[in-house]
Amino acid sequence: MNRSSVSLCLRVSPAVWLLLAAACAPAVPVPATESGAFVVRFGPDTIAVERYTRTGDRLQGELVVRDNATATRRYQADLNRDGSVRRLRVELQTLGTPQPLTPYTITEEMGGGNIVEVEERAGRTETSRVATPGTALPELRHSLALREQAIRHALLTGRGGTARFYLFPIAQDSVVAVEVRRQGDTVVLRSIDGEMRATVDRGGRILRWDGTRSTAKTTGERVASVDVPARAAEFAARDRAGRGLGTLSPRDSVTLRVGGATVSVAYGRPSLRGRTAVGGVLVPWGQVWRMGANTPTHLRTDRELEMGGVRVPPGAYSLFTLPTPAGWTLILNRRTGGSGRDYDAAQDFARIPISTSPLSATVEQLAVRLEPGGEAAGVMRVSWERTELAIPFRVR
Repeated sequence: MNRSSVSLCLRVSPAVWLLLAAACAPAVPVPATESGAFVVRFGPDTIAVERYTRTGDRLQGELVVRDNATATRRYQADLNRDGSVRRLRVELQTLGTPQPLTPYTITEEMGGGNIVEVEERAGRTETSRVATPGTALPELRHSLALREQAIRHALLTGRGGTARFYLFPIAQDSVVAVEVRRQGDTVVLRSIDGEMRATVDRGGRILRWDGTRSTAKTTGERVASVDVPARAAEFAARDRAGRGLGTLSPRDSVTLRVGGATVSVAYGRPSLRGRTAVGGVLVPWGQVWRMGANTPTHLRTDRELEMGGVRVPPGAYSLFTLPTPAGWTLILNRRTGGSGRDYDAAQDFARIPISTSPLSATVEQLAVRLEPGGEAAGVMRVSWERTELAIPFRVR
């Protein structure tokens, strides 16, 4: 992971108490103990609810998430004086199955340039260690309280308008560098996942969260209160009745045998869920799009192909597109690993202009088809919303 500077730009105004260390403005009193709650949405669907309590040296809370199956996360974070986390303990349990699964715990010790993570499950203990290039703060998927703590740490430790921190998603093997910039009452965070924005109050608390410019595509807001156990039971009951959200962007694949070649595409299938795709938050103009969701979309061929006048040797390629109002470009990339969020232009094999056409009906969930296009030829069609991409190819 390359180091990434974290820029923190603050306007001179009545500031949060956390900015005192950055010599920006007078402190605002904060209660010795404060509580809060958040709701996180993916399109129109609620996918997480959370409540928390924070004291001077501890943040604890509970969170229910709807990822494949409903699951709960109960956590306790022990805090350092600068707002960073020195220790996090999380109890995790999946509820949305015919029988709730046995809970397990993950404990993280942060500091000294390392994160030591201990997982205790079914009587077994596994320990791992991840090196960190700087201060790292834990990230629990869909927890806005922990994300708020990371923002507070950045504001508190900023010197000369700059700060550095890294996020460590639990049960992962690397950290993510974050760049932060404050613009009035908005804090902008940029990372490998894209751009996220938090609207904060004078006490540094997140009021609204906008991750639609990032790969997560979620939004969130602070609410007066939420009954997490009741919502967890409700969501789990929906799962067991077959009315749960299920996998938000399931994997799929298509295969075509033509001209003695076997050509296949594997991809994630995101849904619109009331959002605008092409030219909107899901597929912004002028930005490289991974042509699917989650892990990269992959093209595999066991024979040489020709696409748009480019000879493509046998092998595997990740597929991206660059959409603009003037036209679309298909990108074949040699790097087939990673998460799909870490596109590396240096690994591009070819960029090929492709044609698009409007669809008469809306396609809710992205779909890829491989169709024969004549002797030793085929076409890849990618349909979503009201746009279809056509990518012809020929077996050499």
